[in-house]
This record gives sequence, C-alpha cells and structure tokens, in this order.
Amino acid sequence: MRSPLLWMALALHVVFASLYAWTTPHFEGPDEHSHYEYAWHISNAQQLPLTPSLQRARGLPQTEAAVLAHHPPLYYGLLAGAMSASGERDVLFAPLENPSFGSREDAAGHHKFLHESAPHPLLNWLRMTSVVFGALTIVCVYGLGRTCCPDAPRVADLAALLVACLPMWSGLHGLLSNDVLAATIASATLWLLICQLRREKVGLGSAALLGLLLGLAWLTKLTTLFLGGVAALAGAGLMTRRRAGWPALSVAIGVSFAVSGWWFVRNQLLHGDWLAMSAHDASFPPLPPELRWPYLLGLGDEGPAFLPELLGSLFGRFGWFSVPPHPALCWCGAAVTALAVLGLLRSCFDRERTHLPHGAWLLLIACVAVLTATAWFNFTALQPQSRLLFPAIAPAAVLLAAGLARISAAVPGRRYAVALLPATALAVFFLTFRPSLDAARAPAPADHRSMVGDIVQPRGPTAIQWTAGPFERPQLAPPTLTWEDSHAPAGTQYSLYAFDEHGRVWLATHEWGHGALRIQGGALEVPNFAWDFLPRGVPLLLRLRRAPGSDLDQSGEMACSPTLAITRG
Repeated sequence: MRSPLLWMALALHVVFASLYAWTTPHFEGPDEHSHYEYAWHISNAQQLPLTPSLQRARGLPQTEAAVLAHHPPLYYGLLAGAMSASGERDVLFAPLENPSFGSREDAAGHHKFLHESAPHPLLNWLRMTSVVFGALTIVCVYGLGRTCCPDAPRVADLAALLVACLPMWSGLHGLLSNDVLAATIASATLWLLICQLRREKVGLGSAALLGLLLGLAWLTKLTTLFLGGVAALAGAGLMTRRRAGWPALSVAIGVSFAVSGWWFVRNQLLHGDWLAMSAHDASFPPLPPELRWPYLLGLGDEGPAFLPELLGSLFGRFGWFSVPPHPALCWCGAAVTALAVLGLLRSCFDRERTHLPHGAWLLLIACVAVLTATAWFNFTALQPQSRLLFPAIAPAAVLLAAGLARISAAVPGRRYAVALLPATALAVFFLTFRPSLDAARAPAPADHRSMVGDIVQPRGPTAIQWTAGPFERPQLAPPTLTWEDSHAPAGTQYSLYAFDEHGRVWLATHEWGHGALRIQGGALEVPNFAWDFLPRGVPLLLRLRRAPGSDLDQSGEMACSPTLAITRG
C-alpha cells in the first residue's frame, strides 16, 4: 500500500467526490430524498419503517412508512447512526418539486426540486459518508489489482486511478445511496475470494470472514446477491483442489445466514416474498410488457435503449437523469475499453503472462453476472443506471487496467497519459455538471425550506402563547387550536409540529404539506389529513413556530410556542 499512485487516486477521489457532495443541490440525485427518508425514520423512530402499502393496509400513520422500506437496512442503519451522533435526528425534509423539470427551454429544467439559497448543512455532511465508503472501495480495487497481478504493480495503480476519476463514480459518491456501501463490501468480498484462491489452505477464520462479508453485502442491497454464486464457484474450485473442506464451507454459509437470514425471513413474513420484489413493484410500477424487449434490445424507434443508456451513464448522467454525458466522452470511453480488451487478449498469448490477472475467470464471471442481473432487473424496471454496475467495479477496473497496461507496454511516455484521467474528471465537473445543476437556477419560494430541524429543542424565543387546552382527555375528533402572537408581523405563517416524549416527530405541517395547509391568524381547526398523521393513544406534544418570511430567516431561530399536550383517541 506504499504506491504513490494509490495515494494520488485516494486524494483525487476525496477531492472529486467532496466537490459533488457540497455542490450538488439537495436531493438532486436518484431517490436521494427517499434514501434520506429511510435513514431518518430509523433515527427518528428507532425502528425499521414499513412499506407504504403495508402502512395503509394496517391503518397506521403515514410516518410509519418509507418508500424504500423494501431495501435491506444496513446502509440506512449506519446513516441513522450518523444522524443521531450529530444530534440532528429530527431534521425533517420536504423538497418542493420543480414544475419546470424536464423542460428543455427552461434553465431550471434539469432540477427535480426547487432550492433555497442557504440550505441546511446536514445532508452535505451525511454525504461525506459516501466519500469515505468510496475511499475504502478504491483501497479494495488496488488490493485486488496487486493480488491478481503481483508482478505488474502498474495494474493496481491504474485500476485505482480509473475508478477515482470516473465521473459517475464521483457523482454518486457525492450523494446518499446504498449503492456506495454495496460497492465497498462487494469489492472487499471479491478481493478476499481471489486471496483465498491463491492460498494453499483456507482456514476457518478466513471462511468466517467471507461469510461475514457476504451477510453484510446481502443486508445492504440485492445487487450483491451475485456474490453468493461467485463464492460458490470459488468454493467448488477450492474443494476440488482440496484447499478447503466442508468445515470451512459450513462456517462461511452459517455466518452469512446468521448475519442476513433474519432479513429474508422478515420479507417472507411481511410480503410473502423472500426478496421483497413484490413490495418494490408496488412502489415502482413495472415497465409494460409490450415495451420490455424493444427497450432491452434497443429496437424501439422512440425512448431509451438499455445498453447505450447504461454504459453511457458511467461517464456522468447527473441529477435525475436530466444531464447526459457528452457523446464524445462516451466514444472515447468505448475506444479505451476496446483497447483494454485487445490488451487482455494479447496477454493470453504472452509467455510469462505478467499482465493476465490471476483468477481472471472469476473477475470476468463477476462482471458478467452483475451485467446480467442489471439487464434482468431492467426487463421490468426502467433503470439503466451505472450505479447498478458498481458492485463489479473492482473486477472491471482490474481487467481494464491489465489490458491497458499490456497494450501500452511499448508506448513511450505512457505514464504521462495518466494525467488525462483527472483532467477529464475536472472537465466533466466544471463544463457539464456545474452549469447544468446550479441551484440558483431553480430558486424556492422565500418561505420554503427543504430541510428543517430544531423542532424538539428550538433555538427561537417562546413568543407564541396557547389559548387552547389543556387537552386532558384523548381527543376523538380533530381539535381547534388557538393562540396569541402579539408581536408577529402581518401575514405571518406558522408550522405545527407534533412529537412524543422520546423526541420522535410525527407531524410537520408547513414543510411536509407543500402548501396544502397554510396556517395564519390565531386559530386552526386541525384538518383530518393532518390529524391522521398522529398515532392513537400516544401522548404527544404540539409546538407552533413562525414560518420563514424571507431567504435570510433561519427556521430553528423563529419564535415558537411552549409545548401543548394532546392525545389522539
């Protein structure tokens, strides 16, 4: 791990991914708001969320659900831990959709949401966890390269640099997404498998570590399921050569299911489906059957084609797929890939085969398995996104680097060509990403905040006084709330919050309502749709707070009321 190029790759990754983390407008990434929602629910409620269909079927409040609740929970649990550690577990979110999204004539057409000028910084700090996971993945990529090509250290160096400077890699690691942790664990697992293939004997400790990594991978995302098949093939090879026995195999299987088996049992009990794909289809309607083969094979006259969209997105399809990569970049990437393939083929005929990776068959099988699984998923879901390929980023990078190192072996000054990688990454960031997703192009109304905290322990003065209540008995119907705010400016609007004694927030009208409930004056007859957010029989505390009136107002510092106890009967 002493290679200066590895440290260069890590530094480039941290710089590029951090740039995206702090300049990507809030939630301007695929399902980032839903990833935040899942983690926020765990931090706020101290339990896993249900899918919206289950929440509705059980007659529970809407805040018991999360759109991505069918996803395995490991990534979201780690993110929730970071939220709780920051002391901001009650930061609510409510991005306001941009009515011009998708318009080619409007400068704001690339933005899914509208954005305030001074957003809450919590999301940006949470995104830095993705930067950390990405750095760990690059270390695994480098380690895999050194293990596969021990006599050609340039392969590991180049593999790490290829990953660090891939535009969509940097873009994804500037967002919240469980794909980043899936890539880290998958890369570590494949590295471990290659190490085992090169050993004379596989011990029980190594088998237990493999089982742990497999279990953690399956608790992160279903895109890592291919690791089970790859591990089975590697295990079969080891047992055939008598490098591993049934005890090691049993330990690996036992540990993997001990770690992750409970999740699949839970899926079966809740959804009648081990993988919870039925819950996914309920939240994301499948692609109509008549469009599936034309889309997958690229035979349709209109609409996207799977493979070009998928591979093109490696070079940067930013935002909610609204900012495509430059065609020249895609063609250059295709040319480089073709050269790498030629180099790999050439290395097969070398006498010493220095550049042919050990375990190349396993690396290739992993890449094919991930691509096949992505194609299978896209047969019913329109998601040609390169992030689905990242569990195979390590073997793909090593194979490409090995081929490029071999075909350029006789090229003078080839080391200087490496500078093209960071130069390309910078060009994509400054020439494509930044001009297209400048938050100032899609300004939110002055009173809107995408993320709001300080609900349970506000910083503002207690200037609002309740004149309703106290509500000593459970309320069977929505009550009427009244208050006095003698120093409020004309036209002041208010937010109403409800939370329990443990700090769990159940209701936030202004931010979550998107204007559906504008509270003004000194009285509010709580509407049924807001009342339904509250659980029955749970003592709650109500707090009223002035809503921002200008871009300069900080929500947490606005005047508020003391708490008012209430229980929904």
